[in-house]
Amino acid sequence: MTTTPSALAASGAVELAASALSGWVYTLAIADQERARRLGIVSTPRVRQWHLDLAALGTATVALGAALPDAPRPLQRTLAVGSWSNAMLFLPLAFRPGLAEDPRYRAAVAGSFVTTSVGFVGFAATALRRRRAARR
Repeated sequence: MTTTPSALAASGAVELAASALSGWVYTLAIADQERARRLGIVSTPRVRQWHLDLAALGTATVALGAALPDAPRPLQRTLAVGSWSNAMLFLPLAFRPGLAEDPRYRAAVAGSFVTTSVGFVGFAATALRRRRAARR
């Protein structure tokens, strides 16, 4: 018997794969700082943040996609977009740390945080609502 994963679980699985691959970039940034600099990486801590955020958010989206595979599609899309954008917004800072002060970058980060928050809170509300309904 095979099971088709939810769109969110599939997105999270791809995000976890990206995290695994980003570990190579992090390893390079630690093990060969000269080569990393030649590639334009100037902030190893931001590479680490990117790598760990991909892992954490990928894991969370796989878990929620598996726990509530039939959650409303707009909610799944919201969390997937927030999860990916939240993690990926650390990568540009590895190359240009000063970007954190750019109003456009800050707006993107704020949008990502809002999207991620709406997604996680929406999943929590859906889970609680369904749990209450099942207990009646």
